[in-house]
Amino acid sequence: MTRRILVVDDEPTLRKTLERALRSMNYEVVTVGDPLLAYELLDAGDFDLVLLDINLPQMSGDALFLALTRRSPEIAGRVILMSGDPWAVKIDWPADLVRCQLLTKPFTLDVLGRCVAAALAAADQAPSRRKRNGGDRHASGERRRRRVFASDRVGRRSSSRRSTATSGS
Repeated sequence: MTRRILVVDDEPTLRKTLERALRSMNYEVVTVGDPLLAYELLDAGDFDLVLLDINLPQMSGDALFLALTRRSPEIAGRVILMSGDPWAVKIDWPADLVRCQLLTKPFTLDVLGRCVAAALAAADQAPSRRKRNGGDRHASGERRRRRVFASDRVGRRSSSRRSTATSGS
């Protein structure tokens, strides 16, 4: 089964680079620069993971994350945050947001690959792997659209064990 990843970043060059890199790792990739479009795609689509830039011009990535998790709490464990600001994490963020992995830009493609693989492995340990946001995947591989997220929960790490990746790692 090919894993689907949604990349949300306002920088077109970075989106294209991430798309090519993730495709070369055999993932199916959808990229968007508009957080509202990302919100709609997650509602209608079937994604295993979201790479989300924190600093988006129309809406901050943390606000988008909160909107997504308010509607569908189980997506919280399937989001990797990205930022060029090493101090992007805010003290007043809710626990689910603090627990997200953070990729600090610039990062290497090797670091990206390891981070994505680790996040997907953690998501695979969820109680129900078949049901995800936006749809069910049946044994036949057919997808059924749904307006609500399934109730799979991803294990959470404590905030003291936050994963931070940098190009020097």
